[in-house]
Amino acid sequence: MKTVTLLTPLILSSLKPRKKEYVLHDAQCEGLALRVQPGGAKSWICWQRDAGKTRRITLGRLEDIDPDAAREAFHGHMGNSRRAPAPLQRITLTFAALCAAFLDSKRGIYAASTLSSLGYYLDTQLLPAFGPRKIARITTPEIAEWFYAYSRSRPGGANQALGHFTTILNWAREAGHLPADLPNPAAPLRFNRRLARGRMLSSGQLRRLAAVLNSATSRQRDAADAIWLMLLTGCRSGEILRLRWDEVRKDKLALRLTKTGPREVNLSDAAIQYLDRLRKHSRSRYVFPAQRSKKPHRTSVDYAWRTFKNLADLPADIRLHDLRHTYASHAIMSGETLHMTGKLLGHRSPESTERYAHLDASYLAKAADGVARKVDELLSG
Repeated sequence: MKTVTLLTPLILSSLKPRKKEYVLHDAQCEGLALRVQPGGAKSWICWQRDAGKTRRITLGRLEDIDPDAAREAFHGHMGNSRRAPAPLQRITLTFAALCAAFLDSKRGIYAASTLSSLGYYLDTQLLPAFGPRKIARITTPEIAEWFYAYSRSRPGGANQALGHFTTILNWAREAGHLPADLPNPAAPLRFNRRLARGRMLSSGQLRRLAAVLNSATSRQRDAADAIWLMLLTGCRSGEILRLRWDEVRKDKLALRLTKTGPREVNLSDAAIQYLDRLRKHSRSRYVFPAQRSKKPHRTSVDYAWRTFKNLADLPADIRLHDLRHTYASHAIMSGETLHMTGKLLGHRSPESTERYAHLDASYLAKAADGVARKVDELLSG
């Protein structure tokens, strides 16, 4: 039986010889394969039909030719080195293989909780529905039938699963595992309507929290500093806790590992001053090194957050992630557009940012007064 594999760098580096030679067919180029011999030699091969006979052609060794070059050599050997990518219907990559490669690429980048949530939707929904299917054969009507059936019992869960499908497909196109022009069959579908997630801290709550953070004990100091930076930058907690000093530039953060890939975060004067103060007392390559952990950096400030939250008399359901909602909402209240706020947060779509937009009651009251005055002026002529 033909073994079709997505030949990622991770897969290629982990290939081991067996007692008998074996062949892995490239999921991105039909007709190209990698041959692994018992002695450990690995070579790119293809087959050519000539005078009624099929003969095997060796294109080169893996150590000399990377996958992209092997595909180019294959097309050149077949008589048209400038041939366009294979027609979509001939893409042999399955959704399950693509998911496995996506998970491999996100380990060490996504938090354990994010991977666990993603794994739940893959195992219970997406893989049972589409796992064995070739990517190019998955159609919009199929996805719509699955999505609306799932929406009847869990509309929010259906939104999450559909978002994961699109995220994985977008990653595959950007990483070169699929043609850049491959259409997303989920694109015509619209998410179920939902309320904004999370909540923002009001002006009064922020002032109380600031007072508590400023008076933190020496044992709580680094946790308080991390929370301050989350407030000042809008970064996710994991992005701040694994922040390295070589990612801190003069006026921005150059983050290597984030949920949406590498990104830059512009720093306010307050954030720059805060980081300058922390740098003077740091002896680690991490801004927040671990105290009693096998990891080199802190992985959580949850316990300290619960303490600070209680001392600041914040509602019990306020989460650490709501600091990010607060940052987004205050950006919008200061006059920034959803698009610009999304850029600040590292979002790829305005829909993601919109769910973070919560407005302070005092801000809404001022806005209502302003609109009422404008209407009154117009009415009075």
